[in-house]
Amino acid sequence: MTRDTRSPDTRSPDPRSHDTRSHDTKARILETALALFNAEGVGVQSAVDIAAALEISPGHLYYHFKGKPEILAALTDAYQGEVDLVLDSASRACRGRGATFETLWTHVHILAEEAWDARFLYREAGALALRYPDIAARLRHIGVATRQTLHGMLDALVEGGVLAASPEVVDGLSRLMTTGVGYHAIELELEGDTGPPRERIARAAAQIMLLPAGLAVGQS
Repeated sequence: MTRDTRSPDTRSPDPRSHDTRSHDTKARILETALALFNAEGVGVQSAVDIAAALEISPGHLYYHFKGKPEILAALTDAYQGEVDLVLDSASRACRGRGATFETLWTHVHILAEEAWDARFLYREAGALALRYPDIAARLRHIGVATRQTLHGMLDALVEGGVLAASPEVVDGLSRLMTTGVGYHAIELELEGDTGPPRERIARAAAQIMLLPAGLAVGQS
């Protein structure tokens, strides 16, 4: 058996270290882009602006992403993934004895928090959907999946005797709550609410939950 007598600094570099650095840089680009889009909007930002905020060259950014559209697609994909996980958890939790008002409230709060973290998508949904068909498709998926999951949770609460509502009311309520999840925290911001973001999210979730609370069995 031949022993490797090369000194450590002459051996081939571990390709995994390059992959790790590349992954870290991509994550930093997405994190910075998300913060800029949320704070200042998408339209005023360019890939060069994102690179400048990171203090890297535009070429370094373009090595990881071809431009702002690809960054937007990655952020939307990540948001959709988070929402899908929350909705799957909500569907599994709100069954049988788990079909409680508290279960619904918990998951509405989480959905509102996720929406706040990607609020640029809701602030600029129309413009982004018109310009980027892939983002439009993902936003449609998020909206439909959220509405269907909330509909199923409300149905479970009706079946469990927690809420009293007709199928038509449940359908309308699920649509109103879906809209509220995406936009209510932003509305509080526009109204001049100066509290910490997490407090605004909690208030938004509480106000969304006023809708099903009025249908709770035993409430006047």
